[in-house]
Amino acid sequence: MEEFLALSSALTGLEPLKTVKPLSVESRMARDYFRLMREQFGPGFESLLALYRQVAAEPDPLTALLQDPAYNEEPVNTAARQLVNMWLLSQYGAVGKLPDQDAGFYEKGFIWPAIESHAIGFSHRSYGYWSVKPEGDAGGFNRHD
Repeated sequence: MEEFLALSSALTGLEPLKTVKPLSVESRMARDYFRLMREQFGPGFESLLALYRQVAAEPDPLTALLQDPAYNEEPVNTAARQLVNMWLLSQYGAVGKLPDQDAGFYEKGFIWPAIESHAIGFSHRSYGYWSVKPEGDAGGFNRHD
């Protein structure tokens, strides 16, 4: 699992994937994503892991991985792109298709904190929270301009 998380961190740029705690939600995500990658992108994913093993000890494993000619072969490149989709959006798609399959952790996708938002269509707040103006929000929106 450490190798999968290191590869995931390299491809996504997400530093927290290097230090996932065993009983965390991220650990469960990693197990599920690893299983999905094997099931959905088997040979390409296995080849991607093998390529990463070869470059993991390099000073810059990501650059070494991206420069390997085998990385640009269709099944490997597809697996890499779908792995990034899983971590950022918790979605994946078949070869040649946009991500359209749920990987199970949509609201936990790493894209949401990166864009300082919550998952679209998802909230931990109770039903109807949108009908009451938040305190201290004069314009109705929290802007960052």
